[in-house]
Amino acid sequence: MKLGVEKVQKYGLESLVIFFSIILSFYIEGQRDLAQKNSDKNKLITDLIHTIDEDLEQINYINTIVMNAVKNFNMILSDIDSKNQSLSKSEIMNLLTENNIGISFFPREGIFNQLIATGSFELIENEKLKSLLLEIYNHQTNRNYATSYQIDLFAIKLSEEINQNFRINSEYNYSEGEIYGRPIIKSYVFDEKFYLSNKFYGLLSEGKQNGYDYIRLLDDLSENYKQARIYAQYEIEN
Repeated sequence: MKLGVEKVQKYGLESLVIFFSIILSFYIEGQRDLAQKNSDKNKLITDLIHTIDEDLEQINYINTIVMNAVKNFNMILSDIDSKNQSLSKSEIMNLLTENNIGISFFPREGIFNQLIATGSFELIENEKLKSLLLEIYNHQTNRNYATSYQIDLFAIKLSEEINQNFRINSEYNYSEGEIYGRPIIKSYVFDEKFYLSNKFYGLLSEGKQNGYDYIRLLDDLSENYKQARIYAQYEIEN
């Protein structure tokens, strides 16, 4: 009888050892899997930092172009206010053709989408980083696309009015300029009546306001990108 009890105790102990060994192996495997997922997350966040740097560079470039467009609008509006006393006709034509108000920012969303698709986004410990990334790649990206679309429509309308009323014949030197190249005017017919009209003045004022609105959006994006970069760097270093 005593031997039977000892056997039960022995088998029971062996069963417990096997049971805890299985639990331990699951735990170790789970920790190994979690460590791999965290490693993958950190690699993606490192790639995200590089993407942020590239987007910031693009934002700075586009901001410069839009600010120059606003400057051109202001110069022409001032000339119209002076009844065409401050700019020559050729200067006006150059300002109009060099005006890239329709330029847009296109964020690189691939790495963020990978974070979401692989589940790595949920492993991010910094809640401020997660919230900021959602703000950038959802709300602000949608706002950027909507604003860009409206400005594109305006740029098309402005271009049509300029080409129709000033009969500009131009070519492009595609070797100059980072995106669009540099326009070269071959000929034009200056319509002074249209130039001094309320319609043209209104178009320029609308263009200037569109430029200011887009500059504000780009500035907001830039600040959020910079803060997200700080949070991302902290996430992979801690």
